[in-house]
Amino acid sequence: MSQKNLCLALLLSLITLASTLTLGQPAAAAPRTTTATKTTTRTTTKKLPVWAAKLRVPYRSWLPLNQPKEVLLCVHGLGFSSASFADFGRSMAGHGFAVYAVDVRGFGQWAKRKGQDTVDFEACLLDIEQALKTLRKAYPGVPIFMVGESMGGAIAMATTARHPELVDGLVSAVPSSDRYYKIGGEIIVGAHYLEDPDKKIDPEIIDKISTDKKLRKEMTADSMNRLKLSPKELKQFETFMKSNFDNAHLIEKLPVLMLAGFKDKLVKPEGTIELFNALSTQDKLLLIIGGGEHLLLEEDQLTDQLAQLLNVWITDEGRTYRSKRH
Repeated sequence: MSQKNLCLALLLSLITLASTLTLGQPAAAAPRTTTATKTTTRTTTKKLPVWAAKLRVPYRSWLPLNQPKEVLLCVHGLGFSSASFADFGRSMAGHGFAVYAVDVRGFGQWAKRKGQDTVDFEACLLDIEQALKTLRKAYPGVPIFMVGESMGGAIAMATTARHPELVDGLVSAVPSSDRYYKIGGEIIVGAHYLEDPDKKIDPEIIDKISTDKKLRKEMTADSMNRLKLSPKELKQFETFMKSNFDNAHLIEKLPVLMLAGFKDKLVKPEGTIELFNALSTQDKLLLIIGGGEHLLLEEDQLTDQLAQLLNVWITDEGRTYRSKRH
């Protein structure tokens, strides 16, 4: 076993077996070490490095001061915005990655723009396609990985399936649509749809995302989060999520890392396992985090152990695509 594979195996054992380690607690014996980074948003006036991309969609970025070894393009979950990746971005930039996170149509800065404040998955996929093309030009020869969580995990997977020529790999956390409250939720949404398809309702996901009361309060109070959607938007969300298995099957060669939390009360880990099995690619890894709830990457939930595992897995020099595409 190579030194890198041994390191990955050790990290896997630490994360999967340490079920008593909560998401918000870094390992006491392994404090996070980072290098200087540059954090930017689309509206920043700071001078960016010459290799920094300027996307045409609302985004945030966390950039290392030196040329990055890899680029990560992140997509947030339902109700959140690119800001939910702030801690993730700082951590991974400290490992030498250029991290970008875009707002999905209907969320983040889009939600503040009249006429552009509704969910639109097809437009979002076009946004991400253009973002990938921009990043390719800004970082010639540098591998680009899609990263997404929950709804964002499904969007990242759809993008990877549609544009394998623009993507070098995928990290998809809890992309499954197999939810614990699915049947009741569909009935509620259907009833509201008949009453008024455009009237905003609360899908009541916050209580199921985390058992941490402080975190739930912070997410509810965050002005960047949009937690009330119309029945029409929720139906569009459900329809999009049903395309997961088709998209998984279309990913034939690229490396994929799927994540799920064993203690997730919103999405069943079994659903993510089924999606993982549907992937056509043989270069795939599934990680069930023992103490993990629904959020593993966003909202300050990234642990040092998981950050280190991502660093090792993404930068694996043994993959054949590196010699063929770069």
